[in-house]
Amino acid sequence: MDTVMPVVDAVNAYVIGTVRREITERRAERATGMDKRQWQASFGPYLERTFATGRFPALSTVIRDGAHLDADQTFRTGPDFLLDGIQARISS
Repeated sequence: MDTVMPVVDAVNAYVIGTVRREITERRAERATGMDKRQWQASFGPYLERTFATGRFPALSTVIRDGAHLDADQTFRTGPDFLLDGIQARISS
């Protein structure tokens, strides 16, 4: 039980976090009238100014070059990382 309960809690937290993220995005779409792509386009100039300072190179790389998964892709991919970490922890 000392191993099982933290695993259940971690998976539960992942699911709840993913659902909350999607709810927040949908509420934002309704409130602003902009879909995700439109919001990103409106936010782009701010990010460009921020990245031009050179203070956030890692964030700049992630935003410009990273994979941008939709909610379904994120939900399907995330558990693999979570469960791999749990397996590594239990195995050690």
